Amino acid sequence: MKKILTTALLCAFVNVAIGAEKFTHPSDVAKAMQAKFKALKAYKADFVLQIKDMGKTRTSSGVATYGEGGKLNFTFRQPAGDVIVSNGQMLYVFVARLNAVGKQPLKTKDKDGKSLYNAGTAEGLSNLFRRYHYRFDSPEQPRDVEGGRYFVLDLKEKEITGGYDKITLFVEPTTYLIRKMRASSPSGRTVELTFSNIELNPVLDAKVFQFKEPQNAKIVDNPLTTE
Repeated sequence: MKKILTTALLCAFVNVAIGAEKFTHPSDVAKAMQAKFKALKAYKADFVLQIKDMGKTRTSSGVATYGEGGKLNFTFRQPAGDVIVSNGQMLYVFVARLNAVGKQPLKTKDKDGKSLYNAGTAEGLSNLFRRYHYRFDSPEQPRDVEGGRYFVLDLKEKEITGGYDKITLFVEPTTYLIRKMRASSPSGRTVELTFSNIELNPVLDAKVFQFKEPQNAKIVDNPLTTE
């Protein structure tokens, strides 16, 4: 869940001021997303996360914040107290009900030498399109679907890793922000992440990307894997 959150968040950090009529191929959209993301200084949005697995549905929500240099903060309203924080070097995942902290360095490399967890950067966005085949889901783009008008991109994992092999991105055609992301795994697990009330380049307090380990919390090093 944490990897899909950060993946989804890096996609949402995109603002493209180019007319939709100029895009005739999904690669045009992908290239513009990557180019414009490099210029983004900060981002803030409300999010809702829904996970369906083994016949059960769990919903959580909160505020997602990004700062350039790979800084991230997911502060959960539900479940209250949970946070995911990255200072650009280390990713912290705090689960309040367990009083436990997962610590993950953001320097893990894949077989090509690329950073796997550097999700809050232009490199992270590039990795998403590098690791997945992508196409429009239908010839008509953008199109009216699920209560909005979007470019809809279907992504399929190039190499099976046991994680989320399919992703669908709903891209707003006027701003080229990712408004919704849906991912599924071969096991039948699905995750949907929706963003709203988006603010681009807000003034942020640097403390939002600093994490202080709670007293007596259990520390778990390297809880994430490369797959």
